[in-house]
Amino acid sequence: MAAAGAQPRDWPDAPPPPEIDEDAPPPVMDERARQLQMLEEADITLIERPDGLIREYRVAGRLFLVEVVPRMGRPYYLVDTTGDGMLDTRRRGLGPDFVPPQWILFQW
Repeated sequence: MAAAGAQPRDWPDAPPPPEIDEDAPPPVMDERARQLQMLEEADITLIERPDGLIREYRVAGRLFLVEVVPRMGRPYYLVDTTGDGMLDTRRRGLGPDFVPPQWILFQW
């Protein structure tokens, strides 16, 4: 807190920002950022039912997460943690430790 009658301080000008190299590669993303990007880019199918809402999350056509939002009760998630097509884990929420599964079986 400034004292009464104090003079404002003169600050030096900030240096200019660095030049951007147009040929530079994109910034490197850590594993967590890559996983969150995959979740954000997933195809989401909404299914409205009288008893609630279902959101299906797919990447490359493979279902990996189902969010169930019942009209009565708390939402929950069904997750394919092994990549075998079976929704084998049920979670009450997706906390900061949630990692969407990533598997590549074949690539060409």
